[in-house]
Amino acid sequence: MTKRLWAGLDVGVESTAVCILGEQGEIVHSATCRTDVASVHRELLCLRRRRLRRVGLEAGIGTTLARGLRNLGYQVELYETRQLSKFLRLRRNKTDAGDAKGIAEAGRLGAATVSRVYLKSLECQSLQSRLTIRRHFVRQRLAAVTLLGRQLEVFGGRLKRGNLMNLRRNVELEIRRIFGTSQEEIVSQLRCLVDYCEQLIDYQRTVDREFRKAAGEIEICRRLMEIPGVGPLCALTFYAVVGDPDRFKRSADIGPYLGLAPRIAQSGLRVRRGRISKMGNAAARKLLVSSSLAFMRWAPEDSELGSWVRAVEERRGRKRAMVALARKLSVLMLIMWKNGTSYEPRKG
Repeated sequence: MTKRLWAGLDVGVESTAVCILGEQGEIVHSATCRTDVASVHRELLCLRRRRLRRVGLEAGIGTTLARGLRNLGYQVELYETRQLSKFLRLRRNKTDAGDAKGIAEAGRLGAATVSRVYLKSLECQSLQSRLTIRRHFVRQRLAAVTLLGRQLEVFGGRLKRGNLMNLRRNVELEIRRIFGTSQEEIVSQLRCLVDYCEQLIDYQRTVDREFRKAAGEIEICRRLMEIPGVGPLCALTFYAVVGDPDRFKRSADIGPYLGLAPRIAQSGLRVRRGRISKMGNAAARKLLVSSSLAFMRWAPEDSELGSWVRAVEERRGRKRAMVALARKLSVLMLIMWKNGTSYEPRKG
């Protein structure tokens, strides 16, 4: 009878701790190697000899290593970071070797309690990284424009909001009004800040054009954008986060996966539904809520989904209706993806 083994990898940037446990929790093999597929593969050879190649590691920087090991035939499981960290916190001392053993024990004992993370394709991972970088630069642009406005207000100036097309012209008018022809150091600093803002604005325009083009080239994203309020960013983010729609046995599971389902607290005969869990991808959740607000504004009055959300809004208020609609939209988008159907306004 083949002896079952569990391997745990604590992946670092330069080195990886490897620990292999047997059925009784005994250490079969323990080592530290470089963080690359070939080096880790050499430490896992005893798994191949026993014909059982189950490897566990934490989601994050280990995704590239996980893809390489799967290509070599290993059964790789990625564990959710927050839940796994609580499991590892039971140990008194924190070391790389101890974490590797704890990850192996999570596979041996806590497989039912520690959630697994879906390993996305390289295409979806790349798209999600591009969207993350865009969000970072958008935040930087908002912070830079806000800083520019605040500094002008210190000297009695005012920067008009929402008009980024003429940002430099508006700032120069305020500078001349406040400082005249003076060439103080603050003037040069304000102009450097304007240059920085314009670079970020140009970047956002360029990358948004690229995302609109990318959404038009992906067939499922084109169909998702038929839903009122769902734009290129929402469609691409949903595509990148889900990756494979068939991994959801029930379409209703997408709501809790994205953190759009309420928490439930039960004690005896008392059951209380709280706020949404917010456990899933934050970007996808925020974009779905924004899309639901746009849907409430633009959806035809005779659409079934529009009538439903207006009834919810009357009973529970606008904010709760937006979140409920976001959950409905995620289910609708997943069904459209699974069935290969298009959006039908009278049914949606």
